[in-house]
Amino acid sequence: MGEYRKGRGALSNPANRFGATHVTDVDDGWSPQEVPDSIATQVRPERARTLITTNQSPDIPFEQSINPYRGCEHGCPYCASGDTLILMADGRTRALADLRVGDEVYGTRRQGWYRRYTKSRVLAHWSTIKPAFRTTLEDGTTIVTSGDHRFLTERGWKHVKDGSSGSQRPHLTTNNKLMGVGGFAAGVPDSDDYRRGYLSGMIRGDGEALERSRKFLSDFDVSTGEFLFKAAAGARRTMNAIRTSSLPRVEAIRSLIAWPSSANRDWSAGFLA
Repeated sequence: MGEYRKGRGALSNPANRFGATHVTDVDDGWSPQEVPDSIATQVRPERARTLITTNQSPDIPFEQSINPYRGCEHGCPYCASGDTLILMADGRTRALADLRVGDEVYGTRRQGWYRRYTKSRVLAHWSTIKPAFRTTLEDGTTIVTSGDHRFLTERGWKHVKDGSSGSQRPHLTTNNKLMGVGGFAAGVPDSDDYRRGYLSGMIRGDGEALERSRKFLSDFDVSTGEFLFKAAAGARRTMNAIRTSSLPRVEAIRSLIAWPSSANRDWSAGFLA
């Protein structure tokens, strides 16, 4: 009977007869200290010469694929429903389905014995179809994920459900507590009142969000032109500005940024933004 080892790496990796294999270690935040005797994550490029690739990995449920693939670092077992809210690096939330490559989100990274929040850039984004499980938390929050998805609990990482065919692996129970930021506050809609409040704060005060101000003004049919406000000098960088010379447009801007008789939530949120 072979030695049983925990971890995410494949236990076998046959040599590739079509080219030399170069191994690159990747720090993906899964510290070996969290799972004793775990197998380190490795990336192994596959230089296949056929359209259909045969796969003998025990970690995935298919034997053939069109994409050259070997091992168990595909990542799709850890999927979540597309409407799952993701905490962005700017403090806002966005649905998982709306993320794009290059976006910055908040993740976690282990530092010594502690796990801390850190900004992380999205490198890939795709969809998959598989059986889903709904996890309901004590505060009423529901999260829809695959059964193989893992959550960080007070007792370490745990899968949503136990293994296939009754095999044992750490999985969620009603005694577990999920670690994280908790529920997100309801976002403010990008309404006309929000844009009016934003423009009032920007135009009355000072700031650098020219593109957003210019777009919001355009949404109200007020076109503007961009110009060089101050050239770069020493440690100061170039400053641009927007303006309009048309009297009707100036009057329209004055009307847009006028103090409301009663500021609602959307206007106030836009002003603060």
